[in-house]
Amino acid sequence: MSHSPRKRAVYRLVFATRSQYGLWVFGDTVARARDEWWKTLQSREESDDLALFSMASMARPDPQEVENRALSKIADNLEKLLLLTRRPIKLVDHTLEVFGDFYGQVTEPVVRKAVRLLHDQGKTPSDGVGVRKIREITVRPKDLAA
Repeated sequence: MSHSPRKRAVYRLVFATRSQYGLWVFGDTVARARDEWWKTLQSREESDDLALFSMASMARPDPQEVENRALSKIADNLEKLLLLTRRPIKLVDHTLEVFGDFYGQVTEPVVRKAVRLLHDQGKTPSDGVGVRKIREITVRPKDLAA
């Protein structure tokens, strides 16, 4: 953790688990904390009467742009995983494969959107609806509609 994106880390978080569930929840929590950190940093800088503009607003990646890029990549990851396994997959059992490079950058609702995207494209009968916890969704390949 550091005070800004370009500064050296003040301390490092270490997370050790064998549990895919723990890995999923940790990634989601990191993404949420990261977003809150940016918001806090920006509001702190904006409250400074001497500042002409907020450095955080200049350096922060656009959250909607990141989510849009993640959505298509996560949908691709899911599609590849379904083609590779050719069987139903429970999302939480494939955390890093699902999130890919966006692990810790986007929250789990993006994954539900990716499942919905694949469903709308006719690539899976699973639509991500009816399951309260996103990580518990089971996505089925197109040819295994049952």
